[in-house]
Amino acid sequence: MNLTSSSIPPNNHSGTAAYNGPGLFEFQISDQSLQFTPKVIDDPVPTGSQILSIAGARPASDFLLFQILRDGALEMVRPEQTVDLRNAGTEKFLVFRSDRSFRFFLDERAFDWGASYISGATIKRLAGVPSETTEVWLDAAGGHDRQIDDKEMVDLASPGTERFVTRTIQIAIKVNSRDRVVDHRVLTYWELVKLAYPEAVPSDQIIYSIDYASGPHQNPNGSLVDTQSVTVKEGMKFYVTPTDKS
Repeated sequence: MNLTSSSIPPNNHSGTAAYNGPGLFEFQISDQSLQFTPKVIDDPVPTGSQILSIAGARPASDFLLFQILRDGALEMVRPEQTVDLRNAGTEKFLVFRSDRSFRFFLDERAFDWGASYISGATIKRLAGVPSETTEVWLDAAGGHDRQIDDKEMVDLASPGTERFVTRTIQIAIKVNSRDRVVDHRVLTYWELVKLAYPEAVPSDQIIYSIDYASGPHQNPNGSLVDTQSVTVKEGMKFYVTPTDKS
């Protein structure tokens, strides 16, 4: 199988080889979740099969191993191929139970992924973008782009090559009939209060009531109290009213 390199956010390396005591070398390994776990090995130049074995990926023929290079490139490591852990920047790996890779594009960059499914949250990690203020969109046929939620799984094995783009969240809402633009989809009670009254602070004398309308299907209208939050959508309306408790 001929796999090309793809690019993911670079690692934060110290510039020295990972070392964990006399004769032990440390590396980190993860599956498609990109949640890395540290491992150690006593061979400074292990084969792909050795790394897969330590990761519990057996038999090696059932898995794909990718090495994350210092510049963030993703490169396949064959079972018989060796990796020098004494060279800084070579100690992060991804393991997939798969016999093939799946090509997709993210922000005009080509990626080869070792699993048939990928989540919106993982796409954000690959793009290296802030999760809370960025959205992932699937460039669908006919110009009908579709937003991909963090927990949504996209089937990369479906016909055609998927193309994803990341976009900074910009949602126009109205607060007390004034136009406001927010950069995340879930707003807290106090975030909304401060959009209406920037100098507002928690107080024993004044409380704020919040009512909203024209919201998304899960919360089309209602009210909000302190400690609560709400999902917002384009054109949503909020009414924030202060009340003097004295």
